[in-house]
Amino acid sequence: MQAGTIPDIDLSNPPRRWQARKIGQIAFAATALFVTQLYLAPASWIPETEPLHVAAVLSCLSLAAIGLHRMLANRPLWLGWRSLFLGTYCATALLSPSWSVDRPSSVVGAIEVAKHFLFFVAVINTVTTPRRIRLAILLYAIASIVPGWGTFSNWWHDELLVEGFRGRWLGVMADPNHDAMALVGAVPLLLYLGTVGDRVWKRVIGIAGVGVLVMGVVATHSRGGSLGLCAAVAVWALMSKRKVVAGILVLVTAAGMFLFAPSSFWQRNETITAYEEDMSIQDRLQAWQVAERIFKERPVLGVGEQAFLAAWGQYAPIDAGPYRFVAHNLELEVLGELGLVGLLGMAGFIFCSLWSAFRARNGEMAHEARAIFAALVGYLVCQQFAGYSLSWFLYALCGFAACCDHWAVRKPTSVAVTKSTPVEPASAVAV
Repeated sequence: MQAGTIPDIDLSNPPRRWQARKIGQIAFAATALFVTQLYLAPASWIPETEPLHVAAVLSCLSLAAIGLHRMLANRPLWLGWRSLFLGTYCATALLSPSWSVDRPSSVVGAIEVAKHFLFFVAVINTVTTPRRIRLAILLYAIASIVPGWGTFSNWWHDELLVEGFRGRWLGVMADPNHDAMALVGAVPLLLYLGTVGDRVWKRVIGIAGVGVLVMGVVATHSRGGSLGLCAAVAVWALMSKRKVVAGILVLVTAAGMFLFAPSSFWQRNETITAYEEDMSIQDRLQAWQVAERIFKERPVLGVGEQAFLAAWGQYAPIDAGPYRFVAHNLELEVLGELGLVGLLGMAGFIFCSLWSAFRARNGEMAHEARAIFAALVGYLVCQQFAGYSLSWFLYALCGFAACCDHWAVRKPTSVAVTKSTPVEPASAVAV
């Protein structure tokens, strides 16, 4: 499949064409701002913005503008083959309340899955030119610096700590593990800005931002976050076209961690090798046993979306104790809640997103695609130890990967001159 080719709007109707362009710009602006506010969580630290419901307003504006633009332009939504897998996962989640062991929780979870699906559709249908892709990634990466610094600041000032020593941010990043995952997913994007940014200020922000995000990940004391950070940085360095610069940045980052990371960070990471004595790891092992038992009894459809905790009492080992825990693994969470059908959909969607970024690594968006691929790898490593299927950041990265693959030109090695240059959609006007 080559880059998207969409016929232009009827030139014989200039007013309609102008309206479609403006509506397309509004849709992109609303989507880009929604992506940005995922990191900023303005309602959590600016109470005056909470009654404004910024996220809800931006999402409704984006979806409404997309629908209106498609009617004016007389063209359908683009979904792509990856959406077949995502649709399978979402359809299973939406139907799961009918067999769930905890129907109220599954209804709420199904609604959240539907929101994430619409978010992905909005991203891939508004971020439709190389310039828009770069702008969306820029805003997304810069916004991540705020929670990175906020997490470190909270830890430094002993505020909002979890377990007495783990820093965190706010909103959807209030959990230290989720916080670390989100920060890890932005590190390669800032590294990309720092090495190939087309303006000096972008490079400065990129390099400084990497330091801030690493400080934030260290402050969370997340072991999965540490592993994901190492994976993300390593993959980015190996795939980078500027390997010397990449190697220097990696060495500087590693040296900074070794010199300035607190002793509590290293002590917590050392417990990975002594898992028999670490209660947190033992809790994860119990959660994985619950997922295994659910799979043996309900292999096809699971216990229902977001019903894992409700099923704990029925499937937990006898010596599990009074506490209940989430699955702490993306695949086992989906397998336990939505069975093999849901896991097939989610795994296929993620694999297609990785393949999209990898396939675009030599095209027009080569630097961006390589950074997104590294970000996805790092994020997925984190997901092996702190599973979180309802993650806006995962869907955002998958959306960016799809956009780099579909809306930008992929340059074949030997037959580039025989391929026709795709026509940009009329809505894809610089904002």
